[in-house]
Amino acid sequence: TDNMSFLMLGALTLCANMVVRPALLSAARPRPGLIRSSVRSSAEVVIPVDLVGDGGVLKTIEAEGGGAVPRRGSTVEVHYEGRLITTGDRFDSSRARGKTFSFTLGEGKVIGGWEVGLSSMKAGEKAKLVCSPQYAYGAKGIPPTIPPDATLEFDVELISVTTPQSEATSFADDNPLSPRTPRDIAQAYERKLASKPEARTGIDGLLDWAKSVYIFGFFADEKGELPPWYLNPLVTFPSIFVVVGIGFYLVVALGGLHRGEVAPYGDDISAFLSD
Repeated sequence: TDNMSFLMLGALTLCANMVVRPALLSAARPRPGLIRSSVRSSAEVVIPVDLVGDGGVLKTIEAEGGGAVPRRGSTVEVHYEGRLITTGDRFDSSRARGKTFSFTLGEGKVIGGWEVGLSSMKAGEKAKLVCSPQYAYGAKGIPPTIPPDATLEFDVELISVTTPQSEATSFADDNPLSPRTPRDIAQAYERKLASKPEARTGIDGLLDWAKSVYIFGFFADEKGELPPWYLNPLVTFPSIFVVVGIGFYLVVALGGLHRGEVAPYGDDISAFLSD
């Protein structure tokens, strides 16, 4: 009887170990999902980017943008909110005013931290900028709104970027639609010949020919634009010819133009012998 009781107790102990031990091991073993979740949470921690190298302007991207970063001379439109980093007090907000703020990069109209920070952002991007005093309002600040030596924090959203039109540096830049290849030039010449009006005849043709002469057509361009009538060669040159002709006629008519007589000439000896 004692042996039977001992065997039954051992069997019960073995069964309990078989049931309880796996459960304990399963509870103690970390779940893969929890491991991945914790790894993911640690990966989402974003380290601010030091934009100037001395820690004066720190940028943390909160929402990615698209396109190229604005260059010097570009006009940027932003929404922002500024706070004192020590107290968290808000001192300015474009969203509270309900109006965006625009400025041109490189003109010095904003603090240095904004010049550096906005130059690194893309349209549609949202970022947090932390600007130390040397990149904000310096040792004096703007009391009472911004105390001396204040580090500022800005939530900035770059709404849009307007790139300045580049200055033309060549004939091609000034005339982007002009034909450049030999084929395009030949086609443009043929189109110009085809659109050229037919030559007129009669009086109209004579006037067209007169205008094509250098001294008569010098001031007229292809669009037919002419100077004032008193500077028009079609008036001035004929007028000069008429005035000169009238003056010459008056000189002849009044006897101002005549042929002079040749004075007698001789040497002293001939005059002495003749006497």
